[in-house]
Amino acid sequence: MPHVRTQLRNAVKTRLSTIPSIKGAHNMSRHFRDYQHDNFPAALVAVMETSTPQPGGLIGERPVTRSYRIQIQIGVDVDEPDAEDILDAVGLDVEKAFVSPELGIGKVANWVYTGTSAIDGQPTESGFMLTQTLSYTAEIQTLDASPDINLHP
Repeated sequence: MPHVRTQLRNAVKTRLSTIPSIKGAHNMSRHFRDYQHDNFPAALVAVMETSTPQPGGLIGERPVTRSYRIQIQIGVDVDEPDAEDILDAVGLDVEKAFVSPELGIGKVANWVYTGTSAIDGQPTESGFMLTQTLSYTAEIQTLDASPDINLHP
C-alpha cells in the first residue's frame, strides 16, 4: 500500500476527475510537460506533509499526526481571453466538490479550505499557462512504523 500522503493525493485527483469543468487531474510534476489547448482547464495536485509523533510509547507503535497542505492548482491556456472568469468558475466547482472530507481513504481530520492564490503565469514545455491555486489543510493519523496505514479507516 502506498504512503498515506500518496493515497491522499490520489484521492484528491480522483475527486477532481469527477468535476465536469476540469479536463484532467494530474500530479504537480505534470507542470513541465507539454499541453495542448484541449487539455485545459487542468488541475495539478501537490501534497506537502509535516508530522508530529506522539510522545512516549514504543518505537514502531507511536501514533503520528501527519498534517497536510494540499494545493490544487487550476491552469488555463495563457492565450485564453476569459482566463480569470474560467479560473474563478473552475475554482468554485472545486470548492463545492471538496466540502466533504470523505475521500475514501479513511478518516481525514480537520479538512479546511484555507484560501486561493492570485493568478500567476507558470512555464510548461509548450509555453505558459495561467494558474490559480486553491489550498486546503488536513490531518491523518498513522503509526510511526506504518506510514501507509490510516489509523482510522
